[in-house]
Amino acid sequence: MRRIGFRLFVAGLAAAGLGGAAQAGDAPAFDHQDWNAVLSRYVDERGRVDYEALARDRAALDRYLAQIAEIGPRSTPERFPTQAHELAYYVNAYNALVFQGVLDGDLDAETVWRGLIPGYGFFVGRKFRLDGRSINLRNLENKIVRARFGDARVHAALNCASVACPRLPTTAFEAGRLERELNTAMAEFVSNEQNVRVDEANRTVFLSKIFDWYREDFLADEREAGNPEPTLIDYVNRFRGEAPPIPGDYTVRFLEYDKRLNRLPDSDGS
Repeated sequence: MRRIGFRLFVAGLAAAGLGGAAQAGDAPAFDHQDWNAVLSRYVDERGRVDYEALARDRAALDRYLAQIAEIGPRSTPERFPTQAHELAYYVNAYNALVFQGVLDGDLDAETVWRGLIPGYGFFVGRKFRLDGRSINLRNLENKIVRARFGDARVHAALNCASVACPRLPTTAFEAGRLERELNTAMAEFVSNEQNVRVDEANRTVFLSKIFDWYREDFLADEREAGNPEPTLIDYVNRFRGEAPPIPGDYTVRFLEYDKRLNRLPDSDGS
């Protein structure tokens, strides 16, 4: 299922009119209040996390993890009346489970991408409980978020606890504003030279490795938008706002991915 942007917009309007519940008398829509509290308290404006401080005060995070462990679109669909509610849940859950993985691991580690196969233990081997069943982060991303919703903008919203990941927001994603939030996240992502750098002298554009790893997602979005022969440059240009468009004949190269932990500089106690 591709290009859910319009459906998210309609779902957002519906969610805004629901006042936090599906309909009068129905179960209330799922609440991300505890995750909001964690983000606002322990994430700075650059998306860096004070993991050490959070480890000393996990109450809100643990409440949220306990909620998403047993509640979700599969087990309690009445709490998720629109696709926007579902996608907001899964994106927030992914980011919260990454926090759980970091805190339950070695806080002195420089990265979560460790092991003979970098990152395998964290993203595949580590199992989490979500919506009443066990899942790893790779399957949550690939088999649920990507496969079910087919919206490439999620790649600017999912955060893998690394410096090169998209900036972690200081508020949770919410159904009523999800369309705007995803557009803003992708626009911010492509405006950052860490992710998109144009070398006019050499007619080259350097893109985040995310555009290489998930190339087909971005190209599929472009095709659904009416572009029969899409390129990654086309997708990036769509979100560049008032910045000059990148010429389509520029060479595309990919930046090295900075896999260091996205912690505050002093959050390791140094």
